[in-house]
Amino acid sequence: MKKLHEDRASAIFERRTTNNDDEMIEVEAAIKAAMSVLDKKGNNMEAAKSAAQEAFAAVRKQKDLPVKLDEFGRDLNIEKQMQMKVRAEARQRKRSQAFNSNKLAYMELDDPKIEGESNTDESDSESQAYQSQRDLVQRAADEIFSEASEEYGQLSFVKRRMEEWKREYSSSYKDAYMSLNLPLVFSPYVRLELLRWDPLHKGLDFQEMK
Repeated sequence: MKKLHEDRASAIFERRTTNNDDEMIEVEAAIKAAMSVLDKKGNNMEAAKSAAQEAFAAVRKQKDLPVKLDEFGRDLNIEKQMQMKVRAEARQRKRSQAFNSNKLAYMELDDPKIEGESNTDESDSESQAYQSQRDLVQRAADEIFSEASEEYGQLSFVKRRMEEWKREYSSSYKDAYMSLNLPLVFSPYVRLELLRWDPLHKGLDFQEMK
């Protein structure tokens, strides 16, 4: 589960960095073009209009990469330009979806959205793939202690047995160095509970864990 979360976070971070780079190139070009016009024409409505037009033209120009031929005469920037276009369309599509989702959230008081939960950097297919893998891991986790007897199937039962041992047979409990070994005994149960724990969605308290 840890690797699943790490892979997802890494993919999102890489995509977000690429998107930010794309947008910063456009923003810097737009600002530079606008400032150039304002420096020449001054600060008035006509200059502002011209600056806006120049900024828009600069953004469009940034999307038209210069021809860069390799040894076979192929333009290396064509694929890069197409990738930038796909990313830009995906960003716009996700922004529209996020806007509509936020409008819906304000109308549906019974389904509050968590701040920062919506992720516009992940495609629907990627989100579904992550959820599918997560469900698969959860189902596998449910089978780990499925064949164990009830008294060893949950941490609370094992803990109770250890407490009884310590209370009724303290000498053998000490001889077995159980105070040192308990973390090793409890570790599989705790890790299994943490595997299922999703505080952002289910709101399960530690006291409610088994």
